[in-house]
Amino acid sequence: MHEMSIAMSIVDIACKEAQKDGATAITTIELDVGKLAGIMVDSLNFCYDSVCKGTLAENSQLVINEIAGKGHCIKCDTEFEIDNFMALCPNCESYEVEIQQGRELKLKAVTVNE
Repeated sequence: MHEMSIAMSIVDIACKEAQKDGATAITTIELDVGKLAGIMVDSLNFCYDSVCKGTLAENSQLVINEIAGKGHCIKCDTEFEIDNFMALCPNCESYEVEIQQGRELKLKAVTVNE
C-alpha cells in the first residue's frame, strides 16, 4: 500500500512548513488528487490518522479534492472527461488522446494554529 508512504510524505512536508512559520498545530491539510493518479483515496484517508500521531498534524483533518481526468483528442480537437489512460475519443473514436488533467497529487493548503 503506497498510500502509507504518500501520507507520511504529505504530513512530513506540512509539518516542516508549519514549523518554519512558528505554528503550534495543523488543523487542516488540503490535497488535490487526480482520478488518474493511481491513489486510492479511501486508503489514504485510512493511513492519515496513524501517520499524524505525535506530530503537529495530530487531530487535523485531511481534505481531498478529487480532480476528474480530462483528455484532448489530437485528431479532432475534442476535449472530454476520461477515467483511464486508454481513452477513446467519443467524437472520432481515436486513441490519440493527450491527458490534460487527472494525474495530480498536490499539497494545496495547510491551515495552522499559531
